Amino acid sequence: MTDTEIGRGTSAYTAEAVVEGPVRWLDSPDAVLDLVGSGDIADVIAISRGGTTTFMAPALASGVKGLITLQGMPTSHLGILSREFGIPCVMSTTFTDGVPTDRGEIVPADGTVVRLDVSAREGRVLRP
Repeated sequence: MTDTEIGRGTSAYTAEAVVEGPVRWLDSPDAVLDLVGSGDIADVIAISRGGTTTFMAPALASGVKGLITLQGMPTSHLGILSREFGIPCVMSTTFTDGVPTDRGEIVPADGTVVRLDVSAREGRVLRP
């Protein structure tokens, strides 16, 4: 079976590793703290609205497996942090499949398993 591309954006840095895990939409500081406190963070690929969303820092510091942002570039706050922590990150991602957020953006539903491919400047989000 082949992977299906469901999103595309810009890699914060390039690496050969492809990470896989369930996504979790983190749109508030409380959502980040809930995830960090749950103890389930190591397998999660977090989705955040923006590349300057500083409240995501605890998720990166606590070992989230990957990061996807809907806005931002590799030189933004989360792009820099993802490189420093060695966390694969695809930024300014546009999804072709998912559920609408409260602002109408499309993101994969919480729990959807995805793969992040950051092997090139153009990052890809794949559904296995």
